[in-house]
Amino acid sequence: MNRAERRILDLLGQLAERDFVVVDDPGGSPRRLATLAYVAEQHGFRYAEAHRVGRALQIQLVRTERAGTAPKAEDSRAVPGLRPGTLRPLGEAARTVRGLRDRIEFDAMAEDPSAWSRAAITTGCALFVSLVCAVYGWRAALIGFAVAEALSMGFLALEVVHRRRVARRVGAAGLASG
Repeated sequence: MNRAERRILDLLGQLAERDFVVVDDPGGSPRRLATLAYVAEQHGFRYAEAHRVGRALQIQLVRTERAGTAPKAEDSRAVPGLRPGTLRPLGEAARTVRGLRDRIEFDAMAEDPSAWSRAAITTGCALFVSLVCAVYGWRAALIGFAVAEALSMGFLALEVVHRRRVARRVGAAGLASG
């Protein structure tokens, strides 16, 4: 049994026992979690919210009002809409998983510590300038600081653009939390 089948089997075991399930991905992959949320939707659950815990990403799934069929262990090998033995969606399931991925990513980005990242960038730039100033003098430090600051502002601008794109896709799909 491969890793994808084990993850699906673990999820199905949780779905059979509980009305509220927390699924995590240590690598923080919204794509894998979206696929697992899709599997849970096939068994009467819905995606509720996402949280970052360090580098890991967690999603919460809640049982819907309608009673679904109880998941079985043999279901781990053949989930409708997924390529057998993988977490790769096919056809119509791919669109659904893409929407779930955008929603998970959007919810996770809302909690991203952008203030912390800016503080880390500023601290890194200050340390870099101090080091360059001590070794090469203040002119080289000033040039190095300007380059480092331009790079950090560029990365922050890319982050803002990415957030806006994801927010636009979630809004267009009507998946915004309410």
